[in-house]
Amino acid sequence: MKKVAIYGKGGIGKSTICANISAALSQADRHVLQIGCDPKHDSTRLLLKGQKIQTVLDYLKNTNPMDYQLSDILCTGFGGVDCIEAGGPEPGVGCAGRGILSTFELLNALNLQKRAYDLVLYDVLGDVVCGGFAVPIREEYADEIYIVTSGEFMSLYAANNILRGIKNYDYGKKRVAGLIWNMRNVQGEKERVEGFAQAVELPVFAVIPRRDEFALGEKTGQTIVEGWSHSPLAGIFKELAQKIIAGPLLYAAKPLTDEELEKIVLGLEQSPVPKKPEQREDAAPSEIMAGAEAYPTKLDDDQYFSKSIVSQEPLRGCAFNGAVTISVHVQDAIVVAHGPKSCTYITYQGVTSCGRRGLFERGSLLPVSIAPNLMSTKMDEKTMVFGGAQLLKGKVEEAKRDQPKAVILVSTCPSGIIGDDLTAMAALEEEDLPVIPIVTDGNIGGDYLQGMILAYLNIAKALIDREASPLPDTVNIISEKVVAKNTPDNFTAITDLLTPLGITVNCRYLCETTVDQIRNFMRAPLNILAHQDYTGRLLKRFFQKEYGAVFLDDPFPIGFYETKNWLAKVADFFHKTHLLPQVIADNEAVYRREIEALKKVLKGKKLMVVAYNHQLDWLLEVALDAGMEIVKVGILDFSQDAVFVTRFGGQFPLEEKYDPRAREKDIQELRPDLFLSNYAISDLEGKVVADTIPYTPDVGFFSGLCLAKRWAKLMQINLVEGWKKDEILFQKYHTR
Repeated sequence: MKKVAIYGKGGIGKSTICANISAALSQADRHVLQIGCDPKHDSTRLLLKGQKIQTVLDYLKNTNPMDYQLSDILCTGFGGVDCIEAGGPEPGVGCAGRGILSTFELLNALNLQKRAYDLVLYDVLGDVVCGGFAVPIREEYADEIYIVTSGEFMSLYAANNILRGIKNYDYGKKRVAGLIWNMRNVQGEKERVEGFAQAVELPVFAVIPRRDEFALGEKTGQTIVEGWSHSPLAGIFKELAQKIIAGPLLYAAKPLTDEELEKIVLGLEQSPVPKKPEQREDAAPSEIMAGAEAYPTKLDDDQYFSKSIVSQEPLRGCAFNGAVTISVHVQDAIVVAHGPKSCTYITYQGVTSCGRRGLFERGSLLPVSIAPNLMSTKMDEKTMVFGGAQLLKGKVEEAKRDQPKAVILVSTCPSGIIGDDLTAMAALEEEDLPVIPIVTDGNIGGDYLQGMILAYLNIAKALIDREASPLPDTVNIISEKVVAKNTPDNFTAITDLLTPLGITVNCRYLCETTVDQIRNFMRAPLNILAHQDYTGRLLKRFFQKEYGAVFLDDPFPIGFYETKNWLAKVADFFHKTHLLPQVIADNEAVYRREIEALKKVLKGKKLMVVAYNHQLDWLLEVALDAGMEIVKVGILDFSQDAVFVTRFGGQFPLEEKYDPRAREKDIQELRPDLFLSNYAISDLEGKVVADTIPYTPDVGFFSGLCLAKRWAKLMQINLVEGWKKDEILFQKYHTR
């Protein structure tokens, strides 16, 4: 069975030529199958007396998979030619290229390849260059490839693109039989076609003159071979069929560059394009920002990108995942994930892992993390082909029946690839029910952090009421880490610090909050960042710019010094400094007493720190207060932050962008008594006492102190126990 692919620009007459070749082959006693691979599904119309048959894609859309039969989509036309049409979705929705893939998958499943055909002809739209329409180019489908063209520039441009596609699959193999010139009788056509053929080293395999019979055939639903079988034009197709049967000489695809094509076809000389200046290694983030323009933020006014995008680092995670993780914390909203159920399932597992861990380890129940308010549109193969707008609309209507305060839509890669428009769903809003699209398109929109940023910003813009009445003695808390297991405890610690000052929390943005709390965001006169990392600083900039929000200079305090200063600033803002002295004095007495006890074990001990944390003063503070010698601090590059700050500058050796491969060598040279990092390192066992630093430390006066108590215990545990000295006696016994 010979398999032939006939490509060409839409409207070039490729389907008419293909149908006439099939008819001519049938007259040469060949059993032929013609498969139309064009969404117009009119490839086989001339073989079927003008009849349009059921397309494969319509069949897939409307038929139960258990009922699939080849006879339902295969019709026999003139000369016994079997006909199949792939079809396509409605214009403007879905993905016709994916439809071609689905067509071939079904035909294979129905064992079409086992039927006794002499030749199979694929009639393929050639000015769409996506992978779906390239399927018939693949080696397992096409033995020979013909390209239909005229002398018009766009037709030759499409022919050159087809050669590019063939080259991508063939790697130098020879499968191109040549060009079929379908004449249009435009000025200079002969010179253009022959010039192009010579440049790409292909023969003009056949020349089809422009004749009125073609228009008559379209009108009567016949091929030239059927209706005018003895005409010179029918003779051209019969001769062409014989050449295909005989097996023509095949050539490798050698496409031209765009500049070469324009020079040969249009006679244009191209001026050299000036090169863009190379980016300096020391370029500032604002200069690098332009390199991130490929990642859509869906914001028109300012650029808010994740650190990975700004720094042009490898992307970490998926924007869809990050957006959902944040969005589910609007407790009385429903989040609709527009994509396959597997995407939603994976994200669901990530969101609930923190809650399940807390439940199993500590018995604490976090409703948001145990049962997130998450639904999936469950996109499948049909949705990819025909579009998911109606599916998404139906899921939004289903979500409304649960009477949420808002519906938040987040898109995955598949919905983004086929172009489903989430923003159009805003038309489904009701007076008290906003529909909020967050267009992440999976990882097309960026990494996990970029998805978080998009959720933060889009939900704020959709819900925050700029005219909300002020509420004295309240604060908003912004940018808590929703996946950290100590986030609930840290929130409790902060409220315990604020309560003696008579201050309450108005809104947690976004952590276990509600639509009404977000709407009333502007009621609080002061905003506090949970973490002054990259995300926190970005959100601070956003709220200051968009809403004129007032922020405390410092984030959640960690350690005694930070907590003391933090409380003083909060009290000063709310004019409550008179309430502080006793609170500070009571906690300072405890801290000093504990430090004196720790000095007995830690004083003089050498400490080395290698960590991702970019705020470490809470840890360095307690180490210095306990009399430890800090021999080195190495700061690792971190996707969530880019600024290391310390008030202890010059008191210890510091290396930013530390190379973790230098760790073992530094330990050998510096010989620390204690090594701290963010994760357990098995290869340090027996070389140094090691402990871990939490990425998200506990807040309050004693966070550093609690960690230092653990160091002291580790130092005492790792002393050589008396029984280990038996090893010396054992050695002495055996050396006598």
